[in-house]
Amino acid sequence: MTKTRSIVYAACLITAAALTSRPALAGPVLFSTLGPSNEFDGTIGYFIDGNGSGFFNQVIADPFALGAGATVGDAVLAMGNFAGGNNAVNVYIESDSGGSPGGILAALSQVGTIPAWDNVSGGGLVTFTCSGGGCTLGAGSYWLVAVEPDSGTEQVWDFAYLDAPTNDFFNQAGSATGPWTSASGTNNAYRIDAADTATPEPGSLILLGTGLLGLGLVRRRRSS
Repeated sequence: MTKTRSIVYAACLITAAALTSRPALAGPVLFSTLGPSNEFDGTIGYFIDGNGSGFFNQVIADPFALGAGATVGDAVLAMGNFAGGNNAVNVYIESDSGGSPGGILAALSQVGTIPAWDNVSGGGLVTFTCSGGGCTLGAGSYWLVAVEPDSGTEQVWDFAYLDAPTNDFFNQAGSATGPWTSASGTNNAYRIDAADTATPEPGSLILLGTGLLGLGLVRRRRSS
């Protein structure tokens, strides 16, 4: 008989992609690591967690680029609640500093609750809205950073469609601004949407530690 169990690893491993539904867009897609129908790899991902017992206190930063200036309306991340509580995740857009995350430009707010993570389909697509002047960006390189501020919460940020590689960064200090260690691993699943500039109709509603760091992730494992 075959059974499935979740294992914590300190290295990147890849598996197949999982399909999930797509929430409504805020505006045109500016950048995405999701598949053509918003697929992502729901069987594996990096931990975003606090400093509780057995957790990594891990923060992940993934790069994105804009070919032209735009105002970000939201970021949509494929995430699932893995263990402990289910405290909201803090997401930031940060500048690029010589190929690594720089300073915080904008803070994004989580909408709703992160769904439970399982080792077949992962979590789900979670929206983080952007507001304020820091959401208006020029053409160039930026970073999307995810932090779990609660010591008793462990989330999973699922891997990108087809486990696309990237030069992402992480720290295990629970800090949105580093110090950073390059992971040179697999990209996470996320989408950056432009703000909706359409005028609504009347009455409508708008809706990794110090020394030898191990990058915490979870994946599905099958044994006979």
